[in-house]
Amino acid sequence: MESYATSRPIERSTKYLTFFLKDQPYGVNVENILQIIAIPEITPIPQTPPYIKGVINRSGKITPVMDLRLRLGLPERDYDDRTSIIIVKVNVNGTQVFMGWIVDNVLEVIDIDAEHVDELPSVGTSIDNRYIEGMAKIKGKVITLLNPERVLSKEELIKMKNLQQEKSHTAK
Repeated sequence: MESYATSRPIERSTKYLTFFLKDQPYGVNVENILQIIAIPEITPIPQTPPYIKGVINRSGKITPVMDLRLRLGLPERDYDDRTSIIIVKVNVNGTQVFMGWIVDNVLEVIDIDAEHVDELPSVGTSIDNRYIEGMAKIKGKVITLLNPERVLSKEELIKMKNLQQEKSHTAK
């Protein structure tokens, strides 16, 4: 696996939505968040990777949904009343695409100053860290900051864009 540097260095105080996956805090820049919703009915899509759970209908807009735990290589767990979907905006070849991230529990929006963010330290092995924007140290805890445009590869994002467009046309 290739090692990646942070893709978008934090240069000032930035607001992040924080959430849990397997008892670990994660964050994503609020500029990439459209909304947070409870888990609705998810329509499965055949022949997609296990982390792609299907699509949801968001007020007439078809949105692909993935289980962020599975995408990041964490064990699957049953959804409960705290499980949420974060609707994330990503740019794919100049087009804004929306996708849902299933997370264990949404926490809060916090300000994170650039001085509290470090790049992922080298651990002596090649690990897949392309989706990590940085590691924030806040109140004695480490929060993994995710880059939504790198959680999926460019090819996977294009497939999500096509899936969204295809399902939106068939829903009309």
